[in-house]
Amino acid sequence: MKIRSIYLASLLLAALPATAFAQAAVPPNVDFTAGATMPSLKDPSRKDVFAVTIGDAQVKTQLELTCSAGYTQFLVVRSDKACAVAGSGSIVNPANQQLLPRTQYSGGYTVNADGYTDGSGMAVNYLALGKVAPSAGAFAGSMNLKPEVTSSGASALKDSIMANLGQNSGGSVIDDRVDTVDLTRLFIPSAGLPSDTGCTWSGNMVFAYQTESWFLDLKASCAEKEYVLKGNMPWTDSPGVDAQTQYDLTLTLPTAGAASDDALFVVGDANSDLFAAADGITAQIIMKESKHVTIDIDGVLTETPSQVDASGQFVGTNVPVEVVRSLATLFGLLSSNLFGA
Repeated sequence: MKIRSIYLASLLLAALPATAFAQAAVPPNVDFTAGATMPSLKDPSRKDVFAVTIGDAQVKTQLELTCSAGYTQFLVVRSDKACAVAGSGSIVNPANQQLLPRTQYSGGYTVNADGYTDGSGMAVNYLALGKVAPSAGAFAGSMNLKPEVTSSGASALKDSIMANLGQNSGGSVIDDRVDTVDLTRLFIPSAGLPSDTGCTWSGNMVFAYQTESWFLDLKASCAEKEYVLKGNMPWTDSPGVDAQTQYDLTLTLPTAGAASDDALFVVGDANSDLFAAADGITAQIIMKESKHVTIDIDGVLTETPSQVDASGQFVGTNVPVEVVRSLATLFGLLSSNLFGA
């Protein structure tokens, strides 16, 4: 009887769709690389090129941004910039790891004088694959990339940051400048899987010069579910390594842990939270710098790299791979701002 039960259970498992296992087994880890070549730092007539690769267990995507000359720092545009976007993506066949062409990217975006950036100029074409017919998709929504101007949407976040830095409590903040980036229902379409319906991003990012760190308050709507992600991303020199900097991103989801019964039985000291795994998305992006040039930035001679090779991995904890992949794609689309000089 026991053998018969095991046999029946095996038949039931075999009858389940293979996709049920594939989706459950996909780790929410997304690799990210970006190569930034910026000849416009010395010759404004030349174009900067940013080659981005985003990959996980299901999808591999390559994007190339070709941008007009413009000065950027820490994701924020210092002058008008136009970027053409091109690229392609493949689906990973889970049976043999073969890459099957699926997506083609085209279009671009322009940053207006007031920082407004329309996302609808970018599009994706889905190639036919298996039983899935060809189709087309489009980005939507907008961004606002305006340096040293606190937008209305980011003002509350800015006030909170300044308060924590001591600005509103009598403390000393040497540099109270901030830069802001706004996302207004910026829709990033599916990377090519029918189960991936794309994500819509809204929220604010504020860079505080006092700490050289980004503070992020974002909301992603993916497959009719919302993910509220808050955290920070400091920009620092890599310890003990010359000509290398890094971003360390920590975004966490709201948790009810502090109000749950489990919180009554936590064992450990007050420092244990520093090393606890929190639900959300983390990443460390290493930036190797080379071919330094000296340029005039806001009247100050500044040495900056004209070549940056960045690499890292976005890791989700109790966050679906589709959300992590979409965030990595957002960083890729902003790579001219994130890794530019």
